[in-house]
Amino acid sequence: PNWTTADPHGGARAVALENATNIAAKGATPLAAVNCLNGGNPEKPDVYGGFKSIVDGLAEMCADLSTPVVGGNVSLYNDSEAGPIPPTPTLAMVGTKAGYDAPPAALSGEGELLVVGDAGDALGGSEYLAAMGGSDAFPTLPENPSELVATIAEVARRESTLSTHDVSHGGLAVTLAELLTAEAGADVAVDDAVALFDETPGRVVIETTDPESVRDAFDGVAAVESLGTATDDGVLSLTVGDETVELDAEAVAELRQTIPETLE
Repeated sequence: PNWTTADPHGGARAVALENATNIAAKGATPLAAVNCLNGGNPEKPDVYGGFKSIVDGLAEMCADLSTPVVGGNVSLYNDSEAGPIPPTPTLAMVGTKAGYDAPPAALSGEGELLVVGDAGDALGGSEYLAAMGGSDAFPTLPENPSELVATIAEVARRESTLSTHDVSHGGLAVTLAELLTAEAGADVAVDDAVALFDETPGRVVIETTDPESVRDAFDGVAAVESLGTATDDGVLSLTVGDETVELDAEAVAELRQTIPETLE
């Protein structure tokens, strides 16, 4: 909803690309999707306009990815005294691959860390802005999503790829935190907060023993930037400009407990 509140059309395209990136990060190719399209009262012109935009955005990105939407449903008139809900597309996507082995979303502690995909140019729709306030445009999405997704899947299938994790909600900061384990951490440096909290989908953090081959694979497809190295201490050491913060796997696990505790 943050994405489609900032930009219904671009946000819906981003939802489809995020799904495809999750699949590709495990070495699979997107095959088909189903959706649930949620909105407010379509008799209101602004609500109908937002709803039309999410339909168009999903359709365009799924067509670019050659991923047909084979089913779904619609839920409208979701209004309260506070007003209508944002135009909210929910998407489920499946993919296929030969075999069932896939790189884990957990660091091994043995490779170099790369982030694949062009860094965003804005923070609109991000969790960072939701928490800190302010506004910004929605980030520009990749112009070659099909080629990007196919290349991510190919690289994920290589023996030199030790772990993968897509970058989406919370940006690179959350991705790195989720990759931590008690046995493996990372020593990472980025330039600024935009690089850390931008949520442009189509990006993946890859831990690899052969970084040059990853760069070769994405030559002409997407940018590849070095983040640093995986470590064997279970600590994320993150440098942004002149500031460095550290977070260990135990602290991340405690923060994640908020989710089940809230649901109890």
